[in-house]
Amino acid sequence: MKIDRLVENIKIYFFGTFSTKLIQFLFIPLYTKYIDSFELGYFNLILSVVWFAVPLLYQTIWEGILRFVIEKSENEERIFTSTNLYCFGLSILYGLVFLLISLLMEINYGFSIFLMALTQMGVSYWQFSARALKNSKAYSFGLVANTVITVALNFILIMIFKLGLPALFISNIAGSLAMIIVMEMKLRLFANFRISKFDISLLKQLIKYSFPLSINTISWWLINSGGSIIIVNQIGIEENGIYSISSRFGMIMTLITSVVNMAWQEESFRIHGEKGADNYFNRVFDFLVRSVFSGIAVLIPVTFIFYRWFVYGEYSTGLLLTPIIYLSTAFSTFSSHLGSGFLARKESNVIFYSTLVAGIISVGGAAVLAPILGLMGVVVSSLIGTVCMFLIRALMLKKRMVLELKYINTIGLSLFCICVMFVCSLNSVSVIYQMIILIIVVAVLFFANRDIIFVFQSRINQKLKGNR
Repeated sequence: MKIDRLVENIKIYFFGTFSTKLIQFLFIPLYTKYIDSFELGYFNLILSVVWFAVPLLYQTIWEGILRFVIEKSENEERIFTSTNLYCFGLSILYGLVFLLISLLMEINYGFSIFLMALTQMGVSYWQFSARALKNSKAYSFGLVANTVITVALNFILIMIFKLGLPALFISNIAGSLAMIIVMEMKLRLFANFRISKFDISLLKQLIKYSFPLSINTISWWLINSGGSIIIVNQIGIEENGIYSISSRFGMIMTLITSVVNMAWQEESFRIHGEKGADNYFNRVFDFLVRSVFSGIAVLIPVTFIFYRWFVYGEYSTGLLLTPIIYLSTAFSTFSSHLGSGFLARKESNVIFYSTLVAGIISVGGAAVLAPILGLMGVVVSSLIGTVCMFLIRALMLKKRMVLELKYINTIGLSLFCICVMFVCSLNSVSVIYQMIILIIVVAVLFFANRDIIFVFQSRINQKLKGNR
């Protein structure tokens, strides 16, 4: 069954992604206690620039790999040979250019920044290749290797050697490199390289498909990371450090949502054009909306407790930002699901325009509100941008398929999360108070989602009986 295939992919991706996203929580006490907000703010700024530059410079060629390998498996060797050569050539060119720029401009940690960007490209390339080849185990093992190396080096270099900012660069680069090596051992993308399989015509097709998506990353960057530039310029780089810690709580939201989106993207390519595909799309989306908002409602009191126990010093001032960041992440997730409908139809240009509008709203709003509301103005602007992107994509996709979105559920659950946020903020310092709120929220959500819970329980019981 299609749903079984989707669930299986979700389970495999979850195993690997869980460890990586968990780092975002594990490092919060470490960073807030041992890393100065100025240094963390600078590192977050560099990460923002890397996330912007890498997809654009390499035209997100890995997106093309995922689509073309799934559709044209008979050309698998030609696809990988062509993209291998292309990425290798670009890396040499960019390395020489960056070396010249860093020497002329005397960029701090210039070599580390370049290595971080290069390994980030490699991670994306091998990750998407693993998904295209349906080798989910290689994907998961790579993420686990990344986690082990990153965690070990962070604790050793920060707590024992007190390296501060250099430790962040070293652990990031080493973790990504470990991931690439492990995945290459499983996938052998370069080991099976054959120059005779290079196909310039196929490469042009890949770039033609991927290039609009790389431009689209600029818009996503405006939404997710553009705020860092505004913060540094208008508020201060120390505030960017506080913002980066709050944003890490938003990243934990993607623990499940990114896994579902990755698995669903592959599924949408496979089922496009099949009978009942629209109904399947709508059922998955409804489940996603209910699950994500339920997760946010639970996470809000948990976050208040976590901040009270594990976030130190000036970083604790970012507590009230996290619920807004959760909501922004939720609507980004919903937009990504709707975006898969356009990707399945090869209409990547629609994704670009909708994301660009959202990006402009996010950054424009942040530029206006940051001097007035500080960091809260930045996160509120991002939320407004993601909601606009969701609405635009929903209206446009409705013209292309039978799209049934339960707006009442979406609005109602959004308001419920806002109410939980307000109630939690009334006594943010009391852990007992937050635990009471958590228990009430879990009880309400259990009642509201009892139909989904019973379905899962029934499926588990059936599998247990089948294994006897």
